[in-house]
Amino acid sequence: MKKLILLLLFIPLVSFGQDYGNDSDALKLCTAVQTNNFTTDIEAEKALDRILSVIGGASNRFVLKSCNNINNALATSFKGVRYILYDKDFMNSLDSGDNWTNLFILAHEVGHHINGHSLDLLLYVAEVVEAETLVNKRKQELEADEFAGFVLGKLGATLKQSSLGISMISSEKDDTYSTHPSKLKRLAAVNLGFNKALEKENTIERISNKIRCSATTKGGTRCKRNASEGSIYCWQH
Repeated sequence: MKKLILLLLFIPLVSFGQDYGNDSDALKLCTAVQTNNFTTDIEAEKALDRILSVIGGASNRFVLKSCNNINNALATSFKGVRYILYDKDFMNSLDSGDNWTNLFILAHEVGHHINGHSLDLLLYVAEVVEAETLVNKRKQELEADEFAGFVLGKLGATLKQSSLGISMISSEKDDTYSTHPSKLKRLAAVNLGFNKALEKENTIERISNKIRCSATTKGGTRCKRNASEGSIYCWQH
C-alpha cells in the first residue's frame, strides 16, 4: 500500500520539466514525507556550495529544499535528480552558534548522494530496486559520517566541532534493529574522515616542498630545482 500511494503521488510528474529538478518535484517529495510548504534557504545554499567546493562538485546537480515538520534532513532521488530535504527548525535546534553542526548535517546528506546511497523513488515504487537491509543502512550511515568528517576537516573545523552533531543526536543504545549505528561507531567514522582530510593536506604539503625549491632567482622567477630533503630550498639556496 505504501508503494501504491507513492506511485499515485508521483505519476503526474513524470513528464514535467527538462531542467535538473524543479520546485514541483521537490514539493511532491516533501509532501511524501510530511505535508507542508517549502522555501529556499539562502544560507543552506551557501553551505552546500562550501561542501561541494571540497570535492569540486557542482551545486546545480543537487536540489536543496526546506521541508517543515519532518524533524530531520534526508537525501533522496527522483527521476535521477538528487534532492536534499531539510527541516529548518530541526537544523536550528542543533545550531551551536558556529554553524559547523548544520554544515555537518548537510555534508552527511551530500555524502549519501556521493556514495550512491540515495534510493530513486520511481524505481522503488516500480519495484525495480529494493530498500537496503538494516545492516547495509547502518554501513551507509557510517560512510556518510566519514564523508562529512572529511569535508569539515578540509573546511577548517576542529574534530570536536565536526563531532558535535553526532554527539547531540546519537545514543549508545543497541543498534541491531536500527537504521543508524550507535554513537561510538558514528564518532569513529567522523574521526576517520577528519583524519583523512588532515593526512591529505599534509601529504600535499610534503610533496610540494619536495618537488620544487621555494627560492626566487635573481631574474624574479621561482627556482626550478628540487628542494633538499627536510627543507623548502634546494642545495644552492
